[in-house]
Amino acid sequence: MRFFILYKKGGGIVGTLIVRQLSKYSLKILLLEKESDIVMGATMANSAIIHAGYDPIPNSNKARINCKGNKLYTELCSVLKFPFKRNGAIVLSFNDEEIKILEELKEIGRKNGVMGLEIIKRDEILKREPNINPIVKTALYITSSGITSLYL
Repeated sequence: MRFFILYKKGGGIVGTLIVRQLSKYSLKILLLEKESDIVMGATMANSAIIHAGYDPIPNSNKARINCKGNKLYTELCSVLKFPFKRNGAIVLSFNDEEIKILEELKEIGRKNGVMGLEIIKRDEILKREPNINPIVKTALYITSSGITSLYL
């Protein structure tokens, strides 16, 4: 009989998906959570945002895992039947220096394999999100970002 111990992984998204993957084998698996409920750590602090991977350093483990994980959400959602919506995300700029940062983020995202990256102008931003500060200049719009629910 084999036992696996997941050191420092509890009942968040990473820990539960590791247990799900291991459950495909003939193993006895026990998930321990130190908090009073699941998703009380990093997963909860993430606000259920499914990041696209436009900002991790290219070729880093974080970039590879972030982008691959984002792409897996559509399939995972259809199998596990949890709420998930690719509603996109926007990163705003309010001055010329920030515009350059958005262009850098777009290039990082491209290198990481993120699909659906676009720099949009003020009028388009306000059309999509009318409550944004009207002095906004541009935004990086990331269509592959999404949201989910931590609780069913």
